[in-house]
Amino acid sequence: MATAVLRQVKGTVRDLILKVFPGARAQVHRLRNLAIDAKVALLPGKFIGRYVLPEEEAARGGGVRNLRVMLPAERVRIGAGEKDPFTRVAQYYKDGWFDRPDVFVCEIPDANVFVRSGMVCTKDFKLIADKGMEHRRFLYPPFRQRRPATVRRVEGAWTTLAYCNSENFWHWMIDCLPKIRSLELAMAGQPLTVCMPSTALGFQRFTLESVLPPNFKLVYLDAEADPWIQPERFIWASVASGLCMGVLPKEYYEAIRAPIFKRIGLPATHEKTERLYISRRNAGHRRVRNEDALVELLEGYGFRSVQLEKLPFEEQVALFHRAEIVLGPHGAGLGTIFFSGDIDLVALYSTSVAGNYFHSLACGLGQRHFFLCGNENHEDDWFDADLPAVQRLLENEVGLTRTTVDA
Repeated sequence: MATAVLRQVKGTVRDLILKVFPGARAQVHRLRNLAIDAKVALLPGKFIGRYVLPEEEAARGGGVRNLRVMLPAERVRIGAGEKDPFTRVAQYYKDGWFDRPDVFVCEIPDANVFVRSGMVCTKDFKLIADKGMEHRRFLYPPFRQRRPATVRRVEGAWTTLAYCNSENFWHWMIDCLPKIRSLELAMAGQPLTVCMPSTALGFQRFTLESVLPPNFKLVYLDAEADPWIQPERFIWASVASGLCMGVLPKEYYEAIRAPIFKRIGLPATHEKTERLYISRRNAGHRRVRNEDALVELLEGYGFRSVQLEKLPFEEQVALFHRAEIVLGPHGAGLGTIFFSGDIDLVALYSTSVAGNYFHSLACGLGQRHFFLCGNENHEDDWFDADLPAVQRLLENEVGLTRTTVDA
């Protein structure tokens, strides 16, 4: 209880500061980055300060070799393309199309791997980045820090699914876990060791252990005792999507969904009996201030409120498997629609411009995406749900009628 109150106070104070000084966040980041850049520039051989794209490094004969394209580049329509209503508010892909680059696997001999975050560097400590997401290098704590004095050598072929955002459920399911499919195709039955930090979360362990091919060996390493490793051969898999992009090749969805459904004992078909509101009541950011009133409204349409963090992961999957409609504020929990059928998703965004995460994922899975936008300054701000707008959307667009009558 005390923790929840403290989070609420912190969120309120942060919202107040950003309203009074809207540029404060950007200024702090700018000054900090300038100081770090100056240090790295003065001592380039001592720090991890450069990055490369593996496809470019392979083309010039650098520290990347044996690049194999699993799926060629493709222009992919997102939902209704340029006619999709979401393009009016989308942060990216405003024309309704996504140019997916090649999905490939390559080999990085004598790579240096930071176990905790999954940061991968060439032998000479150039960070390996994904095309179109080069800016994410700044999310790896060791980037722009000193190179390690020692790195433990390991034999054989290794990879990792740890990633800068891998503890976020959406990013794990879209950016990380689909790599297993590419790696399975590339290894063609040969052995591969997949390493993860021992701090891996429950949903990471459950999903990874469910989809792992029999020729893959999973090891959890203590990132404190073993911060860096240098595999003899590191097998790198590119992401199978793109920035804020949940559209995956169809076979990649099924390579994850099918074994997880089998492990839990769920059928391939969906009953669609649940109308779910996904609460962020205990979150430190992006909370709905008037959630009690929102839940009361939704109960009149047959919804029930769920706090996913209170449910075991298997129960979360089963719950979304039988969902008919899912409604909630922008948050990683909405990514659990990965396990739903052709449902309706209603996403509430705090700002007038919305990230493409859930719209693109819903479109890739053949689901309908509806949305309402707010007017806050930052996507992490707390916000009020527009209750009359929610009611109009449910009735006029989704097609629901009230299941209860007001007294």
